[in-house]
Amino acid sequence: MIDILGSIEARRARRAISDRPIPRETAETLLRAAHLAPSCSNNQPWRLITVDDPATLAAVKGSLTRGNYWAKPAPLIVAVASRVDLDCRIPDGREYFLFGCGLATMNLVLQATEIGLVAHPIAGFRQRKVKLALGVPNDYTVIALVIVGHPSGDLDGLSAKHREEETSPRVRRPLEEVASWNRFAFADPTSSEEKGVA
Repeated sequence: MIDILGSIEARRARRAISDRPIPRETAETLLRAAHLAPSCSNNQPWRLITVDDPATLAAVKGSLTRGNYWAKPAPLIVAVASRVDLDCRIPDGREYFLFGCGLATMNLVLQATEIGLVAHPIAGFRQRKVKLALGVPNDYTVIALVIVGHPSGDLDGLSAKHREEETSPRVRRPLEEVASWNRFAFADPTSSEEKGVA
């Protein structure tokens, strides 16, 4: 039996990355892994815009929010984009294309981890700037950017907070706080939208 739990446990949201180039064939391996993800009715809603051209990379990096300063050395960024009608339309309003794209992104992240790369998905970017830089049509959503690079042992460029996160033990909530059997059994705070609903 093949056990992938080791790669899952090894995956971290690392920020110390180098600008060492990633060969095109390595990037294609990551894309193939993403593309093998399951999707509703095999719709494959993900659109993966892979950026390695220096000028285009600079434009995409110009969209990053201040907290993602650490991504500036990245030699490769994958933009994950899609549109609601590219996947199953669920009658109760669930936007299923987001789930499919999340599965594809995780496949990419795990493949990167397996071959010794950092692949760190982020939401901290200005979507309009990314769309302009990459020619993404307005009716698509750029769901995430995946920052890809070789790990760097140099933590000097990271903030004190990020240096600590880079070297601290991996922390997860106890499993019973996020997984239950046979019935919803969680003590999550009530969201503001649900307050007052019977």
